[in-house]
This record gives sequence, C-alpha cells and structure tokens, in this order.
Amino acid sequence: MAELIQNKVIVDEKKLKDALIQKGFGEKHGKELVLDLKEAIYLVEKGKIEVKQDNKKVSARKLLTYASAREARFYSKYIVFKDLRERGYCVKTGFKFGFEFRVYPRGKRPGQAHTERVVKVFTQDDRKGMIELSRMVRLAGNLRTQCTIAVVDSENDINYYFIERITP
Repeated sequence: MAELIQNKVIVDEKKLKDALIQKGFGEKHGKELVLDLKEAIYLVEKGKIEVKQDNKKVSARKLLTYASAREARFYSKYIVFKDLRERGYCVKTGFKFGFEFRVYPRGKRPGQAHTERVVKVFTQDDRKGMIELSRMVRLAGNLRTQCTIAVVDSENDINYYFIERITP
C-alpha cells in the first residue's frame, strides 16, 4: 500500500518498496520510498500499487486530476514520462537540472549508469527562442548528457528532437 501526502506518494511496505527500487522507481528517504505523482499514476494504471488518502483508495484518474491542479501542464509531462517508461527507460525528475526528466539507458538505473539524456517537455503551441534553446543545450553539455525536447501535439502524440552543439 502507498499513501498520498501532498504532492508525493509514500511507500513503506518493505516487499513492495524493494520491488519498486529494483525497477528504478522512487527515491529512498530513510525507511520510506517516495514516489512523485507521475510515477504513482503510472504504477496505479499498471496495477502495481494501490494509493490511499485518508484510508480511501485513490484511482489513477483522481490522482491525475489532483496532480494537474498542482502542476502546470502535468498531463503533457505525464504522457512523456509514460512513453519513456514503456520504451524501457528509467526516468527520474530533472527539476534541479532545469529539465523535466533525467533518462537513464535502457535496463539501467541511477547508480548503475550516468544519465543518458535530459528531457524538456513542450506542447505544439509553445514558442521558444534561440537563447532558451542554446541555454538548454549548454546545460545538457555541462551535465554530459544529450538534450532532448519532447513536443506533445493536440492529439497527445509525442515527437522527440535531439539538439546538440556544433562547433566549427
């Protein structure tokens, strides 16, 4: 069982916690495993965990509504997260690096490999200038990762663009 507390989901059941850590989910904090809302929704949809709040079961749909009210463009970010997980990547948050996600090579998780790429999520209506794109590429280069932009269109299809610096 897992408990929804503010914008995180806490897992304290040892067997479940160990299984999720093996699959690259969550962050350990003491004896607890902390999942972000994207991870929790994904796991609820897959039937891997049950989330409760005030001893009431919370559905994936309710979690999605809850998260969308707290984070701008949450759904777009979630479908990119879900797509990357279903492609076999371990996906972690990348906020402290200025991106939505850090992505590890297929079959690897933090501690086993270095971050392969960082991902910034946009919708098809977003407009970005060269200065912002340049900043993202430079930051990804400093992290020794590949800069990836995920663009979610109006039909929730995702196009990935890899941007790198070319030096003459």
